[in-house]
Amino acid sequence: MPVRGSLPAEGRNHGSGDPDAPGNDGDRRAARLQRRLATASERLATTVDTARDRSRTVDATVRAYERDRAAVGAVLAGAVAFRLFVFLLPLTLTLVTLLGAVEALDRGAAADVGRELGMGTYLIDSVEGAAEQSQRSLWALVPLVLVAVYTGGVAITKVLAAVYAIAWGRRPAKLRNNIRAALAALGLAVATVALTAGTQALRHRSGGLGLTLSLLEFLPFSALWLLASSRLPHDPRARWTAHVPGALLLGLAVWGAHLVSVYYLARRVQKASELYGSLGVAAAILAWLFLLSRVMVASAMLNATLWERRHPVEGAP
Repeated sequence: MPVRGSLPAEGRNHGSGDPDAPGNDGDRRAARLQRRLATASERLATTVDTARDRSRTVDATVRAYERDRAAVGAVLAGAVAFRLFVFLLPLTLTLVTLLGAVEALDRGAAADVGRELGMGTYLIDSVEGAAEQSQRSLWALVPLVLVAVYTGGVAITKVLAAVYAIAWGRRPAKLRNNIRAALAALGLAVATVALTAGTQALRHRSGGLGLTLSLLEFLPFSALWLLASSRLPHDPRARWTAHVPGALLLGLAVWGAHLVSVYYLARRVQKASELYGSLGVAAAILAWLFLLSRVMVASAMLNATLWERRHPVEGAP
């Protein structure tokens, strides 16, 4: 006769917490994984703290990452990428409209321009086809393009000013002159396109010279972003040299992306367009714009972090 209050033999291990019970195998594995993750996290934190004490570069990198995470840098980059896309659409339409006017005067001129710039066959065909189509509505497109460029230029300038104000801990201010802001954005975009197209043309004509220019291409890109970032909100005590690290970061990122696009993605885009159509190309452009915007935000965080390390605020930790 079983003892009063005792459980049957087959139910003694059920829910008893016995580590050898078959039902607890999943719990034991989860507990072991949790302990390993906690141990690895502690070791990583210790390693990073030690590296920060030994290296100013590591300390600045970690501080910039923490500043970016606190400011939700990924969300800011998404806002920048969207407005870049909206701004680039009318600019592309402007280029196509101009090529349409040239095509109307000289048949085949649009394709000749594409070959001079070293464009691929797919891009040349696309530009030529778009240029022929734009001839029919050339004059109707002009006012629409101007309004779209103005609106997009103001929008991208506003969001970049807000990003820099957040990075530097400043209060975002309204733009004093919207026309000047739109012209500044347009000038920066035109300079970037001209720089890229010039390098493409030189590379197409002379392989060695084009390759040399490609290796040094990050310098003018960095100079352009240095000029732009020095006009965005920042600590009034900071001179233009405070924006050099972020400008170099963006210049190297654009340079690397351009080389990848020229030597790898050109053929991929042509194949992707055949498989996925315009939606696939648009998705690829949006992905590149987000990565570029991510670097823009990171450059602002890096500049602000390095400035604060060299000029600490009284009472700050």
